[in-house]
Amino acid sequence: MISEQARLLRGFAIDFLTSHDVAAVEWIMDPGYRLSIGGFLLDGRDESYLPATAAQLDQFPGLCVTVHDTIFGIDGVAMRFTEHGVSGREGTAAAWGGITLFRIASGRLAHGWAEEDYFARKRQLKSGECDAVLPPHACPWDAPVMSPSAQVEAVVNSWTSDPAFLAHPAVEQIASEGPRLDECFEPARTRISHLFTAGSRAALHLECEGQYWGGFADIDAKYVGAPAVLRIAAMVDVADGQIMRAQISADRLGLHRALLDRQGRRA
Repeated sequence: MISEQARLLRGFAIDFLTSHDVAAVEWIMDPGYRLSIGGFLLDGRDESYLPATAAQLDQFPGLCVTVHDTIFGIDGVAMRFTEHGVSGREGTAAAWGGITLFRIASGRLAHGWAEEDYFARKRQLKSGECDAVLPPHACPWDAPVMSPSAQVEAVVNSWTSDPAFLAHPAVEQIASEGPRLDECFEPARTRISHLFTAGSRAALHLECEGQYWGGFADIDAKYVGAPAVLRIAAMVDVADGQIMRAQISADRLGLHRALLDRQGRRA
């Protein structure tokens, strides 16, 4: 039997999103559910979150969620995933990755934090060339629920406080084509929005203030060094006090749009 935490996350990924069953949120999400994504807060399950998500499901009527990794904590769950399908608007397919983490309260998802590679989705819908989907996790819902670890939390806090954390050799960036995160952005300050640990693993969402470092072909070079913000979701593995693997998804599209606005035009 899978854990209640895994049942909730499976319900979100499969019963709700992949099955396009909006009614499933009744048992999956608290009515006060909030989602923080790309600098926006969708506040309230029925008033704000569902209309936005239903619009994406309408745009991608065959949308599927493929799960690549999961973390199950006492009061939090996280997953790395790829969403993929054909857009009814453009008539072309796209596959884009992301990481989402949730806080659980009273048996339901209460708050979510997510970042997805919408920059890659935009490129694919425009070009008509869909990226390949990574292999799924063999058994994403069977991992055990692990207790929190103060040691793991301390290691993750130390890692994110280093301005060079994006260039750490253990970082695995969910950013297909276009500039890598450590190529286009230099962090100066970070603020963790949410963090939970489960055994030797952690999931977190953070907001980084720093500078644009280049890499976007349509952004004038004079904007290199401009102040910028990058929002990141991550799943981290720790061993012997060291970061062993850090899967990272970031809002490259939000960064790009902010630079276009600064430049005086939108793509």
